Amino acid sequence: MKKSSGLKRTDTSLEKSLEKATRHAIAFLEKQGYRYAVIGGLANQHWGILRLTKDVDIKVLVPDTDYPAVRETIRAKFPERGRPDTSVNPLIVDTRIDNVIVDFILAIPGYEENIITRATRRKLGKLTLWICSAEDLIIQKAVANRGKDWQDVEGILIEQYEHLDYAYIEGWLDQFAEILERPEMLEQYRQIQQHIKQVVEQHSKKR
Repeated sequence: MKKSSGLKRTDTSLEKSLEKATRHAIAFLEKQGYRYAVIGGLANQHWGILRLTKDVDIKVLVPDTDYPAVRETIRAKFPERGRPDTSVNPLIVDTRIDNVIVDFILAIPGYEENIITRATRRKLGKLTLWICSAEDLIIQKAVANRGKDWQDVEGILIEQYEHLDYAYIEGWLDQFAEILERPEMLEQYRQIQQHIKQVVEQHSKKR
């Protein structure tokens, strides 16, 4: 596990229902031979500062880009929908496993495949699973652009400050800022990164 920046970090033990649902989900994926990466709130518990999460998000690499086959295989194993009142998204198989919503998010070619190929095998609670990199989690949360996501970005930067590939993060955020026509996204990230740099340096001087 990567060293902390030195600021106190919350324990990463999982709530029992989340752990049970995640265990069943990844056991299924690994049995099928599907490559995957845990993202979202659970990944944030590993790389950042603990925040309550009630569901599980897993990015899945689709063999031979055969999306219908993967959707059918997942749904056959987990037939109960996680969000039955919403329309079906062809890239998300929403399921309910042990009363927990688990979203299997099918990766599209390009950057999303990087999320999975760059994932690392990590311990999370009592589980050992593939978790997306801290850099990719920052990128995904910046693109999501919710208030809580930017809070998570700040927490990840604090916890992983000395160990991040900043060129990788900025390179992809620069591309997404252009594609999404959101130049402010990269600027917001840079402002947070500079603020965290000051906080960490001040903290180091006091040690």
